[in-house]
Amino acid sequence: MSSLYQQLDAPMFDYSLATLADVPEHALRGPLPNLNEPYVAFVGGAQTFARFVAEPFANLVAKHLGLGCLNLGLGGAGPRWPADARVLPILQRAKLVVVQCFAGRSASNSLFDNGSTGRNSGRYLFTGDCLTYEQFLDEVMARQDLSLLQRVVHETRDDYACSMRHLGHCLSVPTVLLWLGRRRPEYTIDWRHRHGILNHFPQLLDRAVVDRVRPFFRGYVECASEQGLPQRLWPAVQAVDGTVLGADGYLRNEYYPSPEMHQQAADLLLPVCRQVLADAAL
Repeated sequence: MSSLYQQLDAPMFDYSLATLADVPEHALRGPLPNLNEPYVAFVGGAQTFARFVAEPFANLVAKHLGLGCLNLGLGGAGPRWPADARVLPILQRAKLVVVQCFAGRSASNSLFDNGSTGRNSGRYLFTGDCLTYEQFLDEVMARQDLSLLQRVVHETRDDYACSMRHLGHCLSVPTVLLWLGRRRPEYTIDWRHRHGILNHFPQLLDRAVVDRVRPFFRGYVECASEQGLPQRLWPAVQAVDGTVLGADGYLRNEYYPSPEMHQQAADLLLPVCRQVLADAAL
């Protein structure tokens, strides 16, 4: 996804894409730090990658901490991404790891297996088709079996919580869990339509899921805001993926965190990160 973001967003943004030798198939947001010197690692989805943002919260926090910044944000990533056997050792060498709450749709259940990707697409086990989680939900909803729909959603949340808790347990370095989105975790599912089930990013997560995961990280930051949205981008004749074309002929970002939201996240993260690092040094 990183290369696609760069291709689509080239009129306005240079994400300085680079790769790590251990995971060469994934383009990461650069510049990459010297991994032989102290650094902070940030893992998450496109929100951590910081699409449509010149200076991500990751860079802002690392700069104020006086440490290098390793941005491991990948579009569509789920909690299995940082637990990858090649990625986890890199995180273990960091002075601090900030883990964004990934979308809940990037998990598996008894009918949807994304284990090979850890992302928001996988195999619908009933048919064998490769689907996004949204398409999978549509298939289940079409069967008009509310008990089945509720079961797979609860299983997805359980799988997500289990994966996040496993990640937190595996990380022996100081960690901070970050909620970043336009809403707080509280919401009541409306089973009548897809958005009522998923809600805004991080889709499918509610307070109960966060409460199950939070104790496995040393710090927690909750940044819920819509400041700066919609974000005016560049003039175009048609929308590109992830944007809306406004009546003024400019693309608008209505989904990804705005630059203002990244600043808010950095402001909230910085004191918590400093405290977690100080506690670890005792």
